[in-house]
Amino acid sequence: MTEPRTDQPPLDADAPNRPASEAADGDQIGGPVDDVQYVERLRTPLWWYPAAVLVGLLMASEFLLASSGWITYLPFAVLVPGSVALVWRLSSATVAVSEGTLRIGDRSLPLTEIERGIALNPAQLRMLVGRHSDPLAFDFIRSWIGPGVQLVLREAPTSDPADREPYWVLSTRHPDRLLAALATGPPAD
Repeated sequence: MTEPRTDQPPLDADAPNRPASEAADGDQIGGPVDDVQYVERLRTPLWWYPAAVLVGLLMASEFLLASSGWITYLPFAVLVPGSVALVWRLSSATVAVSEGTLRIGDRSLPLTEIERGIALNPAQLRMLVGRHSDPLAFDFIRSWIGPGVQLVLREAPTSDPADREPYWVLSTRHPDRLLAALATGPPAD
């Protein structure tokens, strides 16, 4: 088990506010525009869709060998759209900073609980979620996105350290933009 990286300074709460119009990938989420500092949709590469169609066709064509008649076309109607839907579902992950909260998928984290953020290149990200990871850390990794961010959390004085995550590791195409948005959050107490 390794310690979280600490070679970066704490997040600067006095950094200039990034308007929502500069959100990554041009995505928007619900709510007032002034409250959104950053939004990024972790989309799959476009070439995955034709690959999904090909995989669905190959799987469905196996049924042509096993039976005959109209029933042989039922796997095509199920497996091809199903494989495309699976790729589309993988693209539904979102990272957003708004209203003093970081939202990742179905999890959220108040910005006041983040001690510092560290930009990670692809090699550092793989190392941090691989052999050198802390089993208590929260990982939100998408394998098709190379860079990422490590968020070291503040220690909570009242909680049991064994129950708390020491850091979060996230995939993002724009670590610098995400860290700038995190720095605009409310100042720590």
